[in-house]
Amino acid sequence: MLFVPASLHAANRCPWLTEGSAAAALGGDVVSTVQLGKSGEGTCTFSREHDGAKDTLKIRVQESARAMCPAGSQKLSGIGDEAVACALRRSGESVAIIESRVRELHFQIALTIHTPKARSGDESPNRNGADSAIEQIAEQVAGNLF
Repeated sequence: MLFVPASLHAANRCPWLTEGSAAAALGGDVVSTVQLGKSGEGTCTFSREHDGAKDTLKIRVQESARAMCPAGSQKLSGIGDEAVACALRRSGESVAIIESRVRELHFQIALTIHTPKARSGDESPNRNGADSAIEQIAEQVAGNLF
């Protein structure tokens, strides 16, 4: 029997979110890419391909803030410190973003969902689902950083 040290096996997994939670947010099986540094910083990217599009969930943890949300973005409570949420909407694509901090580590979560092109003026049908999913993910990430 081959012994694999837990540290080697764990190096291929995201320390802040499970593949199962990412799959639930993205609506199916995911592929993950994990890049971790020694100081607790790193990036986990989960992706799911469907209908010729690639939805992604990206978690970035770093020591310095790197804001994607503009000043005046919606403030969130119960998700680390100084949490804010914002969204970008482009033709056929919706990106929900949450930024926060736990102790000295800042984190960003970006959930990109591709939707069929809606008629002009229609709201993306997955908007509320994506907002709820990213908030649950942010709560998990903040809890794992604490």
